[in-house]
Amino acid sequence: MSILQNPDIRGSDIVFVSGGRLFLHNTGRGSTQLLVSIPNALVTSARFSPDGHHVYMRVTEGRSGECADIYRLSLSDGTLRRLTFLSGLSVSRRPFTDVAGFTASGDVVIATETISPFSGTQYLYRLSEHGSLEPMNLGPGHRYFEVGSEVIIGRDTFELPHWKGYRGGTRGKVWKGSEKGGFRKIIDLETHISSPTVMGNRIYFITDLDGSGQIYSTDLDGKDLRRHTDFRDFYPRNLNSDGMSLVFSMGGDIYTMGEDGRPRKVEISGIPGQPEKAVFKARDYLEAYSATSGDILAVVSRGQAMVIDARGRLLRTIKPEGRVRQAAVADGGRVVTVEGTIEGDSIVSYSLVDMKREVLFSSDSNIFEMGVSRDGRYVAIALDDFTLRLIDTGSRNVVTVDRSSVAMITDFSFSDGGDLLAYSLPTKQTSTASYEQASLRVFDIGSSRSYQLTTENGLDYSPSFSQNGNYIVYLSNRSLDPSRDRLILNFGYSLISRPFFAPLRESVRNPSRKFPSGIMPEAGEVAIERALMRSEPMAVQPADYRGVIAVEDGLILLSVPVQGSLSSYYSDGGEKGVIQKFSYSDGSVKDLARDVLDFSISVDRKRLVYRKEGNRLFYLDLDRPEKENEIPLDQIEIYTSLREEFMQMYDEAWKLARDNFWDRGRAIEIAERIYEKYRALAGRCETRSDLSYVITEMQGEFRTSHSYEMGGSFTGGEAKRPGKLACDFVFDGEAYRISKIYVGDPSNENEKSPLLLSSLDPEVGDAVIEIDGVRPGREVSIYEALMGRAGQRVLVTLRKPDGTVKRDFVEVLADDKYIRYRDWVESRRSYVHERTGGRVGYIHIPDMGVRGYNEFFRQYVVEASRDALVIDVRYNGGGFVSQLLLERLALRRLGYDRPRRGTLMPYPTNSVAGPMVAICNEYAGSDGDIFSYSFRALGLGRLVGTRTWGGVVGISPRRKLIDGTVLSQPEYAFWFTDAGFSVENHGVDPDEVVEYPPEDYLAARDPQLDRAIEIALQELGRMEVRLPPQQS
Repeated sequence: MSILQNPDIRGSDIVFVSGGRLFLHNTGRGSTQLLVSIPNALVTSARFSPDGHHVYMRVTEGRSGECADIYRLSLSDGTLRRLTFLSGLSVSRRPFTDVAGFTASGDVVIATETISPFSGTQYLYRLSEHGSLEPMNLGPGHRYFEVGSEVIIGRDTFELPHWKGYRGGTRGKVWKGSEKGGFRKIIDLETHISSPTVMGNRIYFITDLDGSGQIYSTDLDGKDLRRHTDFRDFYPRNLNSDGMSLVFSMGGDIYTMGEDGRPRKVEISGIPGQPEKAVFKARDYLEAYSATSGDILAVVSRGQAMVIDARGRLLRTIKPEGRVRQAAVADGGRVVTVEGTIEGDSIVSYSLVDMKREVLFSSDSNIFEMGVSRDGRYVAIALDDFTLRLIDTGSRNVVTVDRSSVAMITDFSFSDGGDLLAYSLPTKQTSTASYEQASLRVFDIGSSRSYQLTTENGLDYSPSFSQNGNYIVYLSNRSLDPSRDRLILNFGYSLISRPFFAPLRESVRNPSRKFPSGIMPEAGEVAIERALMRSEPMAVQPADYRGVIAVEDGLILLSVPVQGSLSSYYSDGGEKGVIQKFSYSDGSVKDLARDVLDFSISVDRKRLVYRKEGNRLFYLDLDRPEKENEIPLDQIEIYTSLREEFMQMYDEAWKLARDNFWDRGRAIEIAERIYEKYRALAGRCETRSDLSYVITEMQGEFRTSHSYEMGGSFTGGEAKRPGKLACDFVFDGEAYRISKIYVGDPSNENEKSPLLLSSLDPEVGDAVIEIDGVRPGREVSIYEALMGRAGQRVLVTLRKPDGTVKRDFVEVLADDKYIRYRDWVESRRSYVHERTGGRVGYIHIPDMGVRGYNEFFRQYVVEASRDALVIDVRYNGGGFVSQLLLERLALRRLGYDRPRRGTLMPYPTNSVAGPMVAICNEYAGSDGDIFSYSFRALGLGRLVGTRTWGGVVGISPRRKLIDGTVLSQPEYAFWFTDAGFSVENHGVDPDEVVEYPPEDYLAARDPQLDRAIEIALQELGRMEVRLPPQQS
């Protein structure tokens, strides 16, 4: 039995989606037929055209279904045409590009965030049969209906399967009105509403006003609220209507409902099954790897462990009941693995000879790191209960080595003799300390005694024993030497780590220090207890080191060059480093490999194995470091059952939610209540997209923010991406003409349309005649002409209004959203300056990540000098830097330096002299919520706009599912001293509510910004501006 979703209805016909394919079911005949199946793509929703001749559908492409576009199917002849070439943002929990509705004349209206300055906020566009897009300028919208002379807009009325019970500022609302008469908000409940649709004289929608998802309705003015259903198990989803009947999906089935309010399940059969078996490349899903001596390696991919040689030949495969997370080959011909099931994690040993399986240790906790001693006798494991445990593989005896009160103990290593275990213990000076420290300990296995090697005043990590066991090397962030910031008055610490030496025996000297030959004493007795007083830095310059390993004649270091954070912060690829070797003999440092993500060393410390971008594994031998060799993981294939994988992935997703949700009691109660219900649905899944539906619905039962499913493997191919020109175009029936050219600050990099960098001299009104020989027009839209052109140089031909034709080559962009954003910001900054005579400054903060940090300081260094300041956090996507920005805004002007020549210099530098006003809206969330609340709580100024998103329970995803899916669990509940936990699932209420209705978008007005300007000017009028007296 399949999962059935996203239906629409027209008379006796119902279209719906199953397994990424589109089907048509006729309720009269009881027949079901397959309409559309697209290789390496997923049909995810469908709507009948008003005349019933076509079906418009949303199709996603890309490995995780991350790119969405709109297609049209002719029901008369089966012709399928792609209408948009946007590759709009798509995630499993929310369709950011979709069909919103239809005009009275039958034109399709789509909602997409692709052309807006902000990710995640959908706007409405009229889509022509030729593929041209006309902005409707009605503001954010998800659903669109025309009833008589008025328009009904569902704003933010998308489904929220991952957050049931949502009550924050972005909850769905319904607006109604017209351009001439204005709009009014007619439905605004305390709960989220989704999928509004019109049937008869009523608006139907889904909400959980009474605690569970039900279908409600109001009259066409938003009055006379009625509840029509009493569902208990699942939420209804994707409600649609043909004006006479409702259709929706629920619990993997399709239902209809008439005006009598009685839901009826539609019995649908004859859905052809999907292939159950699948083959994957090991490299595509590489999770972990470890080197042993010789040519043997252990790799983990898609939940299976494989023992291979350096030429990529498969020697052994381990496929347990659950999944393998880590694997290591130990002396004696054994493989030791970390395996996970729904019951918990285990340490398991396999014989390479006969694959005999022995369970060494089991726990209902989660094991996050494993290390095996060289002889295989001991296994050290880090658990999520913050303990470090040691397993004797012979006796099965388990010893708790240490326990942290702060974090997991995941950084440890054995001595070559297997008698000592060094580890980095996370600590804090107090329970409310801001920063986590880590000190080194050494555990003597024979005496079961731990020794402290370093104090608890630094961050000491990556311990490694010398091969003879005489000393330990480790990294420490204790070499403080700040670098001055080049933009603002600040200092930072980027190069503070260096390797340190700690002797474990008497008379052992630091091998990186030069001593005359012949006077080096022999190593004496073991003296671990004295190591703390004898530790010292190695003769290596500080850098940003991430790992160190002691080898016979020096150190192997992984160093990450100091560089900007933009590329790594917004990527899941990780930071790229350089493997270096420091030589004891001459003090030289040589680069061995570049662009390295992580590395491992063989147990004999003669071979390095390391990973680069794209999960490419390499090795080099330290005696021949100039030769880099790739391990061909592509030739290793993994055979698997998709259904078995889906059940395992569901179990793991459920277990992660249960084990990591911040409130333990609630987590266990919810998890136990819902497990069987959703597992039964998981058993019906035939595709990865089906499973995504089940997982997000399950996560939503925890009714908390930041429960996300991200990435994963939904299709078998990558999506072709469109090129962008940072321009808007209007189709006049014959040609596409430029209607706007986007420019931020033209002197900044990447802030203007690439057309401006050519000799085309583009202007509004110019017609685009050709792009590399393709003529955009009625047959090919300009978006289609740019498809697949991202990053390429193309020949563009423009025709001026006077008939002049110009041609030149243009570098097509992969994305122009940032240019559109900077244009939006600069237009508002200019507007504020014009309205206030330059007295009020303006700053917009798009998120609280690296980009938001950049944008704040880009504007702050010039805008903070004005008499007053407007800080705009609308559409703020969250992050973690709000406290750094608030720290700056909290600086109050105390005085000035008055030079003999030149202008006044304020103290503190860049402090704000006068009043501040902040603007927030429903799209400011997470750390944007926190900023909005804190701005007001600190008394920095008034807060105007609309209530914020309301999601402040933080996340720290540490585990992926076997196909690379990242699941987040709400782990860190944010508590304010005067508001407690109340911001979660509510948001921050502004001091003054200022709505942004559709008519203001139509008139190009910004009422929220206008009100902030008014307040700033009013407060300036009441303030005395004090400056030093003029010089005589």
